[in-house]
Amino acid sequence: MPNYRLPSTMNLWSDDNASMMDAFMQSDISPFNWQPSSSASTTITTEREREPNSSSKTLNQQPFNQDSLQQRLQAIIEGTRESWTYAIFWQYPVDVSGASLLGWGDGYYKGGEEDKLNKRKTTPTFVAEQEHRKKVLRELNSLISGGVSSTDDAVEEEVTDTEWFFLVSMTQSFINGGGLPGQAFYSSVPVWIAGHDRLAASPCVRAKQAQELGLQTVVCIPLSDGVVELGSTDLIFQSSDLMNKVRVLFNFNNNEIGSCYHLN
Repeated sequence: MPNYRLPSTMNLWSDDNASMMDAFMQSDISPFNWQPSSSASTTITTEREREPNSSSKTLNQQPFNQDSLQQRLQAIIEGTRESWTYAIFWQYPVDVSGASLLGWGDGYYKGGEEDKLNKRKTTPTFVAEQEHRKKVLRELNSLISGGVSSTDDAVEEEVTDTEWFFLVSMTQSFINGGGLPGQAFYSSVPVWIAGHDRLAASPCVRAKQAQELGLQTVVCIPLSDGVVELGSTDLIFQSSDLMNKVRVLFNFNNNEIGSCYHLN
């Protein structure tokens, strides 16, 4: 599995990284306009479970430990009964000015067997799309490693739709309750959308993109420090048990978290 972990000090939107970000946003091949979903609304499942004591947002005073954050995300993917394709932690605030902004904190991508099975026919459009995705992935890998992108850094395997959705997520941010993560955070209400039809019917751009790229379930669980987003190509129905376990696992004030990694 590729390592998509970004250094904690990296800003993808800096001038030095602008060309790579332009590759994400300005492709004629991509079926979507990959602008950050700053103003999109969302659909919330009818069975809502409000986070305890969540009427006001207060930032956790302890600094984030990136190693711990990565372990927690991996624990969700590898340690729960459900089959999740990826896990993302949207961090608040990402803007040093103190603006109310959710941005990429860290992510863990697993993929699934269906990604290998659902290979599309090698049409000219598909080949061109893959060339674009692999180019972006090479440049992203060079940013992560601190090196320079080279045509010799081959990306042999197909960059699947769900993998592309995960990669593009690194460029997105959410303000003023926009998008699925922003709506969950600012309302303190978990968002759980299960089913292709529900994702497609959502007014949220991110939900529609998820559906178009093969996901069936997208979940956003609000915390005091941000939002945990889970996505799956499987149809997974709402589970209060899972949401409670995520809240315990992502309690960053709890230094004794070893036992929390066993979620089953």
